[in-house]
Amino acid sequence: MPTLQGRNARPPTRRRVWLVLLSWTAIWSALATPGGGYSWHYFAQSAELIAHPDAAGAGLHLFARHPELQFGPVAMLAAVPLNALGPVLGRVGAQAVLALLGLLILHVLSTARQRLTGSRPPLTLLLSTGLLFLPVWCLVAVHFTHLDDALALGFVALAVLTIAARRPNATALLLAAAIDSKPWALGFAALILVLPRSQRLRAAVLIAAGVALSWLPFLMADTGTIAVGRFSISNVGDSALNALGVHTASTPGWDRPAQILLGVLVAVICVRRGRWVAVPLAVIAARLLLDPQTYPYYSSGLLVATVIVDLLSTSRRLPVWSAAAAGWVIIDAAARALLPPAVGGDIRAVYCAGVLVALTLLPPPRRSARADRPDPDRTHVTAATASTKRAALTLGRPAPQTTVMRSTPTTWQRATSASPSRRSPSERTTSQEQATQRAGNRSRSGLPAANRLPPR
Repeated sequence: MPTLQGRNARPPTRRRVWLVLLSWTAIWSALATPGGGYSWHYFAQSAELIAHPDAAGAGLHLFARHPELQFGPVAMLAAVPLNALGPVLGRVGAQAVLALLGLLILHVLSTARQRLTGSRPPLTLLLSTGLLFLPVWCLVAVHFTHLDDALALGFVALAVLTIAARRPNATALLLAAAIDSKPWALGFAALILVLPRSQRLRAAVLIAAGVALSWLPFLMADTGTIAVGRFSISNVGDSALNALGVHTASTPGWDRPAQILLGVLVAVICVRRGRWVAVPLAVIAARLLLDPQTYPYYSSGLLVATVIVDLLSTSRRLPVWSAAAAGWVIIDAAARALLPPAVGGDIRAVYCAGVLVALTLLPPPRRSARADRPDPDRTHVTAATASTKRAALTLGRPAPQTTVMRSTPTTWQRATSASPSRRSPSERTTSQEQATQRAGNRSRSGLPAANRLPPR
């Protein structure tokens, strides 16, 4: 009998892939270190203000007095223990934690694929996806150290895993945590459309409760906190918003709601067409299309979204969406250096609009036999019919033809169809015992191999 250590040991090749990705992260983190921690001072400031509430504009008044702090309470609280390490160690610690978070996102999505399909992504797919994703991730993690964006994207990756694991309450709470880290993550709430209809309302209530629990103390202490939502930034010349003909000097009042509405609209279409893993991509592409700024770290969210699509899709072995996104990041960087701002804005607008159109018009993906299989609880076969079939097979006669009524699988069932890896230990044991008993009955009956039912 193999030892427990032998059963749980990972194949050496997969271990080597993770070691390569870890080394790749270290290399790009080192390259991003000069001038790194560019935005960490915002989080250090918020941590000081919440930790010393007696100062002016501190405590629960900090968002009202400092609307430039464009992140949520979760990101602020996450910065407190890091900032306690000191100005230098706090920044370096945040950079290290966020850099490793990129590897954790890859591992979480790999586990989500295993939950959905029964197997982890092929090594070539995992390696190529990581090589494309991690250099861009190091921008947000090490160079800019944007704790809020990194946390929001990490929570969304975990929400995808809980969808695969059929844990709707955890999905709702993780989406609330993403919104409480960065308010633009509100569009990710469209992921609850993947849940069964009977669970969507409860999930929406949990998301609303989670967001209210974080923000109500600040709103009750200072109603000026609402001004955070009205804070505007400059509309730069190479933004897609400028390329679309909006030439205002700063963020229009309708812009933020339009980003969320457009993202949710395309997300609904994706879910309806069986492409639910593209919901984060729809939300982020809509944000990039209508955002007045073009900070390079915005691209990290785009790459996380494409990684979700590539790792959770079973129809390809290469990261097509991530390769296209990484190619656009390179073209965008070259356009900043070599072309007029208006041309860069046109390229950004064409790419983001192209992603949204592709998600809207592409045909539904082909589903594997495992994914097409409806939930066992929705397959109705009477006990009498089942016993008649078993008796006929035991006697060597053809089984009578019966009609099996199957309900149409829902989006949730297609996304999280039962697989051996997600059965509980007791269910697996019962299935193995039943298969052994059926095999024994068939061997005693002397049936030819062609007439024997395969084990379930």
